[in-house]
Amino acid sequence: MMRVLRYLLLATAIFGLTQLFGGTTYRLLKSIPLGPSDDTWDFQTIDENARRMYVSHFSEVIVLDVDSGKIVGTIPDTPGVHGVAVASNVGKGFASVGKRSSAVVFDLRDLHKIQEISVGANPDAIIYDPLSGRVFSFNGDSNDATAIEAASGKVVGTVPIGGKPEFAIADGKGHVYVDLVDKNGILPIDSRTLKSEPPWPTAPCDRPTSMAADLASQRLFVGCRNLTLAVFDLTTGRYITQSPIGDNVDTSAFDPETKLIFSSTGDGWVTMTHEDTPDNYSVAGKIQTHDLSKTMALDRKTHRLFVPAGDVKWLPPAQSGGKPVKRIAPGTFRMLVIGK
Repeated sequence: MMRVLRYLLLATAIFGLTQLFGGTTYRLLKSIPLGPSDDTWDFQTIDENARRMYVSHFSEVIVLDVDSGKIVGTIPDTPGVHGVAVASNVGKGFASVGKRSSAVVFDLRDLHKIQEISVGANPDAIIYDPLSGRVFSFNGDSNDATAIEAASGKVVGTVPIGGKPEFAIADGKGHVYVDLVDKNGILPIDSRTLKSEPPWPTAPCDRPTSMAADLASQRLFVGCRNLTLAVFDLTTGRYITQSPIGDNVDTSAFDPETKLIFSSTGDGWVTMTHEDTPDNYSVAGKIQTHDLSKTMALDRKTHRLFVPAGDVKWLPPAQSGGKPVKRIAPGTFRMLVIGK
């Protein structure tokens, strides 16, 4: 009996050390104040080479130094901004401005505005594809994608996508992929010819919302609003497996060094899923964040997560036009830094 007990204690100790040193134990390291505003936020983008993070914040983009946590500037006058694409090789950034159906182009060095480009209605996700040298704006109300030559700032084409886009990625081989949340599909697009292929059905994944990819093993990870992370073959669209995550997912990220997939959800959690093999996955743990904190960014250099947060208040009907409206309490907007 004592021998069995000693074995169990040893196994527990080894498991604990594995959790601590094997890369699955994460904690809140610090909280960075982001100003007095009560506006909400959307996506964050990290420029890993320049060590800057772009935080979409309703009517402006806040720019942070990733290493120090200091605010180094803002990109103002971007009402309804959703995301930022970074084209480092041409020194430009592109912000999707939903309320003006445009992309604001800015200089990556000093953040000054270079130009503003008309795109489809209510652009949401925006990405840069280095292979084609093009920025793709995925437009939520016109159900299309606008392709922009990053170097010249010229629109080179529009791609009908047949549904409401939520997120997009590029595979580095000439394809971009966008999830269609209302059609339960993933649409591959050739970034050079601007021709789309037949969409991949995502069932049993319902309402595909977030995406990340392991490009080495050609696996696509899709966060779904039915509490699952679905895995697909990036070359064929074949469904492989799924793993549980939290409620109201909005962002997923993959760390190629630790083989962890992070899925941030609006119920205040980040679920960590480990890629045991390209076809097998296991839940590695959960990190508590904050209610409504459904977006995040992963810094692959430090393996840290950056999760925006804010305390929620309700505007009474008399102040909000007849029905209660959620707002962020002034002075509570902040960035949670999570790591080991």
